[in-house]
Order: sequence, then structure tokens, then C-alpha cells
Amino acid sequence: MIDRVHHVGVVVRDADAALGFFRDVMGLPVTEDRVIEEQGVRGVLLGLGENEIELLQPTRDDTGVARFLESRGQTLHHICFNTDDVDGELARLKAAGVELIDETSRDGLAGRIGFVHPKSVHGVLIEFAQPPAGAHVGTGKGFDHLAVTVADYHAAQATWKRIVGLEVKGEVRAEGRGMVIGQMPCSQCTIELLAPTGPDSPMAQRIAEQGERAASMVAIEVPDIAAEIARYRGHGIELPDAQPGVLPRSVTSTVSAEQAFGLGIQLIQFER
Repeated sequence: MIDRVHHVGVVVRDADAALGFFRDVMGLPVTEDRVIEEQGVRGVLLGLGENEIELLQPTRDDTGVARFLESRGQTLHHICFNTDDVDGELARLKAAGVELIDETSRDGLAGRIGFVHPKSVHGVLIEFAQPPAGAHVGTGKGFDHLAVTVADYHAAQATWKRIVGLEVKGEVRAEGRGMVIGQMPCSQCTIELLAPTGPDSPMAQRIAEQGERAASMVAIEVPDIAAEIARYRGHGIELPDAQPGVLPRSVTSTVSAEQAFGLGIQLIQFER
């Protein structure tokens, strides 16, 4: 059973430098840090409530992660979902004719893992992970939401239900931005499908230029956004004053991906 987002993976050039932000500025604890020789990467997991952020630093130039870094730079690499039966999930998808990278699980930083090809999920690389007994498990709220851009809203809904078992439970019509946001709850996090409402909308133009993909951003709910902004600024991080967000009753401010080693950090506070 898939029950939550386990982590988002971010490819970085220097994990130690990235830890200076994620560990020392954000205050996230390191739950795992090791080199996986056969994959040619150093992986670092940092806990954030029930979720984690995974830093991936290539240790060789002849690996897929190294080629990804060379072509895309520091940015989000994949979204990983927690499951109690990774081989069962892979077998289910193989039987359904879904294109996979791994038809059987292998060892990874998060336990037994397997990847679904991004061609099968509208440009998003999806990982399933079955952590070993005794692995770190958080219970608090971590990510408020993650976002993926999709050209065909209805086709994407069907895909995410088939692959991950998630369904749209709510919608936000951001008419001023020419897009609809489909909200798919996954434990305490929501996966957002961002789709254009017309061919001339900014979202449609963005997809035409970049393709469908996961946004390199995580949103984190905070109780006092002004205090959080001040805290980040105290560390020398530049971010704007809080402004009304796209989601109802929200205000947001974002640490840019350029300052956060390829992963934008959106702070969001909701009016209660």
C-alpha cells in the first residue's frame, strides 16, 4: 500500500554545501548519509515531518544522475512514495503495461526501491520505496504540497490514479493565472496537478517551453510567516515579504531555488 510521500530527490553538485542550507539554515536533521557505490552517488536524507528531502551528489561521471546534473543543473530529480510492498507495486504496473525503469526492486538509500519511467507519468520520475525495519519515520506534517505541470488535466488524473492510487479531491480555479489546480491528498501532503485552462495561458506557454514535469519546489506550512521570513533573512537568505497566495486564505513567500540548491522552498501560512 502507498501511504505517503517518502521524499523528494534533488540532484546537487556538493552535498556538504547543500547541507549548509538544508541542515544548518532550515534545521532539518540528517537521517541517512552514505555513498551507494553501484549507483555512483552520495545520498543524504533529511527529515521534515513525515517526509524527507534527499540530496543526490554524483560521485562518478558515468551515471544517470551525473548526466542529469550536466543537462539540467541542480533541480528536483524525482518524487518517492512510501510503500509496504515495492515489488508488488512494480509487478502491478508491469502487468498493466506501464513502462518501468526497474521491473524488480533494488537497494537504495531509502530501502528497497524501484522507479517508474517518466514517460509513464507525464514527465515525472516516480520512485517507490520500502524502508527497512527501524528506518526513520516522522509523524508531523512535512510538505504542505508539491506541484506538477500537466498539459491534459483529465489524462493526468487518470494516470496518477492508475500509477500511485491518488485522486483529485478538490480544485482551485486560478482564473487570473489561466490554470486549474487539482488537489490529490497523500497523507498530510497534497500533490497538485497544475493544468492550463486555455491555449494562451501562461501555464500553457510554460509547458510548451519546458514540457510536463514536477516543479522544483516544496511548500511548507508555517504558523508565523513573518517570523520565518525574518529567521531566513537572519541567515543571509533573500526572500520577499509575504503576499497573497494562489490557494484560498493563504499568504506565501519563497526561498528561490538558486539559493536553496535547486529546490525552491515556499513558506505558506493559512488564515484560520
